[in-house]
Amino acid sequence: MYKRLGAGITALLFVATCVAAAAALYGWWRTDHWNGLPIPQIALTLATVLLAWLASRWTDRLATGLNEGHRVWQRRLRRWLNVEDGERFREADLVAAMLHLAIWLAVPLALLGIWGLSRASFDMLRHLAWTGFNLGQVQIVPAQLIMGALLLVLLATVIRWLTGRMENQWLARTPMETHTREAVATITGYVLFVIAALVVLSYVGLDLTKLAFIAGALSVGIGFGLQTIVNNFVSGLILLFEQPVRRGNYITVGETEGFVRRIRIRATEIETLQRTTVVVPNSELLTLHLKNWNLRDRYGRIGCPVGVAYGSDVRLVERLLMEVADEHKDVISDGRGGVPKPVALFRGFGNSTLDFELRCFIRDVTRRFFVVSDLNFAIDAAFREHDVTIAFPQLDVWHRSLPPTPQPPVDSGDDAPDNTRPD
Repeated sequence: MYKRLGAGITALLFVATCVAAAAALYGWWRTDHWNGLPIPQIALTLATVLLAWLASRWTDRLATGLNEGHRVWQRRLRRWLNVEDGERFREADLVAAMLHLAIWLAVPLALLGIWGLSRASFDMLRHLAWTGFNLGQVQIVPAQLIMGALLLVLLATVIRWLTGRMENQWLARTPMETHTREAVATITGYVLFVIAALVVLSYVGLDLTKLAFIAGALSVGIGFGLQTIVNNFVSGLILLFEQPVRRGNYITVGETEGFVRRIRIRATEIETLQRTTVVVPNSELLTLHLKNWNLRDRYGRIGCPVGVAYGSDVRLVERLLMEVADEHKDVISDGRGGVPKPVALFRGFGNSTLDFELRCFIRDVTRRFFVVSDLNFAIDAAFREHDVTIAFPQLDVWHRSLPPTPQPPVDSGDDAPDNTRPD
């Protein structure tokens, strides 16, 4: 819909510009035809608006291509700047926004020039853009603000490239582990961005000595309503330094369970098994009970409970369970790495079943649901082959016969003779 609307507006502006240009040429050829109507100015106005519209649409297409990686060079640029697949290229969005602002700020100036803005007026506007104006005790310089925003985007792009190179190439040559490299690169990126922000603020003319007053004002705000944000910020720093949670870990926190995809300074992104992304504040990772399934290794224990009927050969059940565990490729059955071997436990006597449980360690705990399913299929097949009955709840009902209930005497009524009364 938006593409059709944009194409329609472009076509309308193009047709209007062509008509105005043709009219301007005809009026130049027949100077007495238009009676002083400013057809050339109208044609130039439409041409200016058309060029601005086309430039704006080209900017949108460029930003969309960089965000989605339509072309080969765009995908290479994303990889070079360490932009992950599916992640938005924020710097491209910021540059596109500033280009839109520059385009549509230049249009009024061009139109004023077309319709007779004097040279003195242009000089005054240029002086205002580069010298600025006072707003209270602060001097606002529009040109410096725009240049400062461009400088900040440029520095942020360089920092992104630098942290990507640091994590994937420079630190990769050291004996650091992957999560340690990621933490070092992330913290370095935050420090460099703070320095870049201070440089940009200094460039636009902000007195850094006044930041103490700003910090004082922020402290009051923190005392009233920003405790949660500061708590999450500090918790994010703790997570990056202590690393109780790392990228790629499979964790359970509260009611959320899934893979850690990204640890940010305020929150952590967790991708669940339903492919949904849950954003968990960093403070919850430190205050709630956190279960990290693969912090140091990917091993994990699973259990397959099963109940067999009374009268079954319990030693046969034990042997079948052990054979099922030994035959599965994901079950660690040789005790490597100090991991215990599988074991079949006779848990007890249930109301209707003899309760067993197969416990074993697997190589990748994140696949525990699939391994449990495979083991259940194999257990059912093995029990069917050896005539072992998997019991189900049973209830014996005893019906007891009761003695007959004596019947009450029948009322004969008032007309019946009373044989008990003496004559």
